[in-house]
Amino acid sequence: MSADRSGCRFLLDEHYPAWLADELGEGGVGAEAVLHLDDLRGRPDLEVLRWAVAERRLLVTEDVRTMPAAIRAVPAHAGVIFCPSRRFGRDRAGLERLRSALLAFALEPPEGAGSPGFVWWLTPDAA
Repeated sequence: MSADRSGCRFLLDEHYPAWLADELGEGGVGAEAVLHLDDLRGRPDLEVLRWAVAERRLLVTEDVRTMPAAIRAVPAHAGVIFCPSRRFGRDRAGLERLRSALLAFALEPPEGAGSPGFVWWLTPDAA
């Protein structure tokens, strides 16, 4: 994985393929995938979010149903970026849109990104 040139560092939740983190890394964005991390695979949202906090990473997830409970339990998290599957499908085209939108986010982060409690809803047109 290449050096992080953007300042943003992501943790991709387990519904995202590991190649997506690799491609973000090739684009100069620090990214790790839960699927790369045996200790996090299949773990509850709360544990994944706590790992992201410890590593100072923004958590990228489509888990809009259960992640809010983890956010309430860890209000000082480094940030959560919601990427609903209706906006970013799990097919190759949808994941390419997600990659582009995350690269754009990392290159020009919105105000407050990385601040405690930051939550963002990513849109494909952000790319």
